[in-house]
Amino acid sequence: MDNKYNFSSDSKGLGGVYVAEVNGPEACKIPEFTPTKHELIQIAKYWYDQVFYNDFYFFTFAQTGSTEWRINMYAERRIDRVAEILSEEELNELLADVERGFKEKYKISDEDWNIFKNGSQEEWAAHWDQVHQEFELMNEQPKSDPPERK
Repeated sequence: MDNKYNFSSDSKGLGGVYVAEVNGPEACKIPEFTPTKHELIQIAKYWYDQVFYNDFYFFTFAQTGSTEWRINMYAERRIDRVAEILSEEELNELLADVERGFKEKYKISDEDWNIFKNGSQEEWAAHWDQVHQEFELMNEQPKSDPPERK
């Protein structure tokens, strides 16, 4: 990692691939600014949302990479630090809020969410097969003659 930035300890060991909010200029500490409790809750919500996005993407497409790993590791560290400050009840409440919003935003069914959160390896594989089949159907172009030139 570039030493010109004043990173928090949460960035430690996440170098290599550059991710602005993890190990780049957006990850530097701002000692002149102390977040309020409300802002701390928003920070935790933001990082939970990032983890859900990366994990649900993997659940849907069976693909991930080092960027997602770095973001998730950093997010977990940030969330853990917030969890030291907020009560368990506050943390559970904000997590439920993020889950609800994530499901609504991406129109995720309760069935798919349950498989994502609690499903077996076989259920995940069946979900991947279903997504793959849906993509194949979407990509099938109806065969038609080209338009005539005038």
